[in-house]
Amino acid sequence: MRKIFYMLAFLIGTLGNLSAQMVLFQGSFDDALKKAKEEKKDLFVDFYADWCGPCKMMASQVFSLPEVGEYFNVRFVCVQVNVEAKENVAVSKKYNVKVLPTMVFISREGKELQRIEGVMQPEAFIKEAKVALGEELSFVQLYEKFKKKKKDMELHQQLLLEAPLFLPTQQGYEQQKWTTRIESLFPDYLKSKKLENMINEKDFQILTLYHQQASKEDEVFDFVAANYDKFTQVVKKEEVSGYLMSLNNSYIIQLCKKGDLGYKDRLDRVNKDLKPVYAGFAFGNLSVLDAVTLLADATYYLYRHDEAKFFESMDKYFAGKGNEIEVSDYTQALEDMYTAYNGQLSKAANLKSIVWISKALEKEMDASTHTRLLIMLAQCFRDTDNGEKAKQCLNQAFVTSAGIEDPMEKEHIQGIIKQNLQGL
Repeated sequence: MRKIFYMLAFLIGTLGNLSAQMVLFQGSFDDALKKAKEEKKDLFVDFYADWCGPCKMMASQVFSLPEVGEYFNVRFVCVQVNVEAKENVAVSKKYNVKVLPTMVFISREGKELQRIEGVMQPEAFIKEAKVALGEELSFVQLYEKFKKKKKDMELHQQLLLEAPLFLPTQQGYEQQKWTTRIESLFPDYLKSKKLENMINEKDFQILTLYHQQASKEDEVFDFVAANYDKFTQVVKKEEVSGYLMSLNNSYIIQLCKKGDLGYKDRLDRVNKDLKPVYAGFAFGNLSVLDAVTLLADATYYLYRHDEAKFFESMDKYFAGKGNEIEVSDYTQALEDMYTAYNGQLSKAANLKSIVWISKALEKEMDASTHTRLLIMLAQCFRDTDNGEKAKQCLNQAFVTSAGIEDPMEKEHIQGIIKQNLQGL
């Protein structure tokens, strides 16, 4: 329903099973190519540099995944080539490496098959490998095929499902061009396929990808809601519920921010036709309707700059959730305030933030989140003229930051702490 507070946004690396991760050949490019010929495989080359953060991200978060290792290890000899090493200057020039990371699929004869420039999600990464080996068509090839067979609904469906993986690989004008093309695909698909024929797993995924905002008269939302039981027979119940709740809650919040009291009519649906959708979700001692209403009212009052009623609604919500309250409940309220007031909080808002952050810090959390909350708390103390408390929080934040696992994140956060300390 709500976005994560920007102060708490951070990447979570997913480490794969070490035994199934991509096996990297230890040796030179020439030796790797020789091994590929002997094993009748093709070559995957990761051109990198020690200082390249995105290169490290691919290595730790993509190459390490079991699904990546399972696909690559039986089809490729995989090798990393440091572009700054003298012995690799010639091969880097041969394969025209100009940006990092650059990853090149090369035949056992040394011919380039496909290349990737920049970071890529695991699913898209494996897709590129399949294209390189000729196992699948590229997105561009699929689109060209579709242009000749526009009544082919399976092809139309495939394009829509693969587009989110393809778009991030494009830059500048090419990305704009393909975005425009892809945006026209969904309305045409909806018109041709008809909603009544879309009660299946793939088409539900398409709806979640391309229909992400609800409106007052919303054909898609109302159809999925009316056919909730049918959709949950082909898609996991929590996925269907999550989709409908996300659309409905976001629309309610949108109306609240605009000051449109029509949000109350939308709330009524939570206890009517949407009751099965919200069933099973717990909010402590609050009913689902009471919980959603308190959050909606709080947003409405906040964007009318009625701080007192905003605080009152949020405190009722927090009290109602009781022991089920989470760190994200507090940080979401903080994000809402920062957004509504463009980061310029009143003294009353800073004082309330101190209370909420202090309660959040009583919860279990990782070192990164803990550190960021302490920095926020220090800023609130600073803005309420309590420099000594602010300094204590920052010193505590620096100690806590030692537990952050990602070295780059740790260095960045510690730099912020030092800057804040110097500003006191």
